[in-house]
Amino acid sequence: MKKTAIATALLLASGAANAAPVDWTGTFAMYNPVGGQLDANDGAPGVLAAVTGQIDVDAGTFSLASEDTFFGVNWSTSGGTLYGEGTYTVSTVDPAPGVSGGDYTFTVGAGQLGANIDFAWGGTTGIDVVMVWDVIDNGDGTTSYISTDWDNNGVLGAGMIDGPFGGFSANFDMTTSEVPVPAAVWLFGSGLIGLAGIARRRKAA
Repeated sequence: MKKTAIATALLLASGAANAAPVDWTGTFAMYNPVGGQLDANDGAPGVLAAVTGQIDVDAGTFSLASEDTFFGVNWSTSGGTLYGEGTYTVSTVDPAPGVSGGDYTFTVGAGQLGANIDFAWGGTTGIDVVMVWDVIDNGDGTTSYISTDWDNNGVLGAGMIDGPFGGFSANFDMTTSEVPVPAAVWLFGSGLIGLAGIARRRKAA
């Protein structure tokens, strides 16, 4: 494996009530080492980049993607891994041509979910982003994952330790889509199940 994680516990039953996998949408924000927010959507200054993807809490994986560029360069992510409550050490060592740095050690508390994903910016791959999200049940079938200042340096996220953005913090705040009503329930409510039954009986007759 490209990454290694040494954990006190890997408890992916983090309180999120998502069935796997679930679509989610959100925003991408980048902060410099003193907390200044950088333009994460070059097409619209001052507007955060729109992000889509999926989260699979049961499998411990997630994905993020965007059509917005960062400093005029396309970016993508890969290898999203989730971490339940516990303390972890994650290596940033990547096979060539990925960049490498040191290790992250982070703690995921109750009601939180940890995350590690590789950020590729143009031709530079393997830039590690580590986040700890507060997990919020919105009460409407959706769940929000809100980035925290888990290293307590006064800036949301944590300074990257490999790649061209050393000390900069990438943050992804995401919310799952509303849990869809099962098709059978919708058909029953709309009366289409009854119509389908009538059609079948007429065909048989």
